[in-house]
Parts: sequence; structure tokens; C-alpha cells
Amino acid sequence: MINSFRTYGPWGEHPDHPVGDWKAQVANDDTRLGYWAWIAARVDAQTTPELPHRPH
Repeated sequence: MINSFRTYGPWGEHPDHPVGDWKAQVANDDTRLGYWAWIAARVDAQTTPELPHRPH
């Protein structure tokens, strides 16, 4: 993610995560993250495997 920030800068836009999508989530109170933190969270969610459900 740091490389993306360096490539696009603080006012840039990641090609896979449009600023408009982030703005919509902020407006809907679905996130309070800043733009680049929001991207990092989305990338992390996409790359982290889901753990199998284990009953208690």
C-alpha cells in the first residue's frame, strides 16, 4: 500500500478503488477511515483468507 501512496500521492486515486466509492461510504457513515487507510483495509479483506467456522 505504501507503494501505491508513493505512486499516486496523497491527492491521487488508486485505479482499483475510486475516490467516489470511498466518499459514498463516508457519506453513508459506513467508514470513518481516510482514503488510503480505507484502501488498505479493503486490500487486507480481499487477501486475508476466511477462517473456517468452528462451533463452540
